[in-house]
Amino acid sequence: MADDAPKEAPKEAPQEDAQRFRVAIAWDGDGAGHGTARAEGGGRTEAVTIPIGASPELGGSGRGANPEELLLAAIGTCFVGTWAIFLKKLAIGYAEPSLSVDGTLEKDPAGGFKMTGIAITCAVPASLLAASRPAIEKTLQLAEKYCIISKVARGAMPLTVSIVEI
Repeated sequence: MADDAPKEAPKEAPQEDAQRFRVAIAWDGDGAGHGTARAEGGGRTEAVTIPIGASPELGGSGRGANPEELLLAAIGTCFVGTWAIFLKKLAIGYAEPSLSVDGTLEKDPAGGFKMTGIAITCAVPASLLAASRPAIEKTLQLAEKYCIISKVARGAMPLTVSIVEI
């Protein structure tokens, strides 16, 4: 095997309660190409296919979701689902929580680009916020603590969570 060949990652025995996820990626063309990400398993009955491509601002085709958007979507999906769990556990009547996730991409001094910050903005009705601000803030603190994907992102860059009244 050549010295520059990719090394296989050491195999660790998965924990007994470990969950496995898999996404298959297919690509057509060079960096300006496009493709699909196909999620299979996860207890669903059908695979989910997501069109993917790079951002035109970064030389891509603009066809499909770009990696930066997929990262933000992963963070947002995990966070809103975790938040919904704690809204229910704390008996807060907010059936349709929503949020937006913004990311900042900057030039990396080492070359290329890197995501340098994530901001999650949680939308809460003004009447609910007026009646239950401490409880809402607690649910968001718990979501920050338990959201798997935002914990990963927080390890790589600053991540903030804020509330906006709607």
